[in-house]
Amino acid sequence: MRTDRAGLPAVNQFSEDGFVDLCFKIRDLADDGRHYHFHLAASYRNAVLGMNVQLAMGIQGGFNAKMELRKREVHRNGVRFFRSGVESDRLVGILAVLYGSKRKPRKMIDEEPFTAIALHQGALSWDREPVKLKIFGRDAEPLDEDAYYESFFNVDFAGGFVYWNEKDPDYRKPLLRALSGRV
Repeated sequence: MRTDRAGLPAVNQFSEDGFVDLCFKIRDLADDGRHYHFHLAASYRNAVLGMNVQLAMGIQGGFNAKMELRKREVHRNGVRFFRSGVESDRLVGILAVLYGSKRKPRKMIDEEPFTAIALHQGALSWDREPVKLKIFGRDAEPLDEDAYYESFFNVDFAGGFVYWNEKDPDYRKPLLRALSGRV
């Protein structure tokens, strides 16, 4: 893994085939009995990028043995991103660059919630195995197709990293609008 002098991963080192996939170091992991709280940090051309995250504890595999969705494992507000200051503003700005956007956001919004589903079957051990989540932004009913977006948020507490991966480049614009507060 490529890192900077401070040990932060290069944010987009795993991007390929036209997808922008992001890697972050987990810092300050804590829990309050209901949620994990942590800070994500990465680097891009010697600039530190990051944000705070809240993740619901107790999320388990979202699918049964027949690969049918377990509705009780659909977690509204299961993941929440929080602005942590100028490094979050840099993050949305660099996302715009990586996504090829002509408009560069100046600031990240204070909070963005996501519905989360673990792309696994059965019980999960968050402290021992990577957990692959699919997260859904702006998915409230009635659904606004122009605002809705999805991505993958893979959490590896044991390894100390999060991988935030694109599901589809068509979701870039709504994601940037959501994270920058431009509706």
